[in-house]
Amino acid sequence: MTFQSVEERLNALEKRVRDLEKSISVKSENEGPTSRASPSTITDLLSMPDSMQKTMMCLQEIREGTAADVAEKTGRNRSVETIYLNGLVRMGQVSRERRGHRVYFKPMRYY
Repeated sequence: MTFQSVEERLNALEKRVRDLEKSISVKSENEGPTSRASPSTITDLLSMPDSMQKTMMCLQEIREGTAADVAEKTGRNRSVETIYLNGLVRMGQVSRERRGHRVYFKPMRYY
């Protein structure tokens, strides 16, 4: 790995953190002061694989939904989103609730 590629990856990560901080500040302005994310929650989000980050951010946006709802928003297959959502449940990031034949997922905390 060259120095230039390391620097490019670092710049991409810094941009991602800035974007997350912006989205957090916009959400906290809309939801009030109790919704502020702590640095540890941001670290939790950034420590997830990119695929799960995308799923988590989508679920944060829709607040609650099925794997099909998340898949529609991310543009990925429903079965893939089911795998990622169940992984997030095992990690303790998302709750799962069955209502009839459907399973709804909801974030445990908001970033």
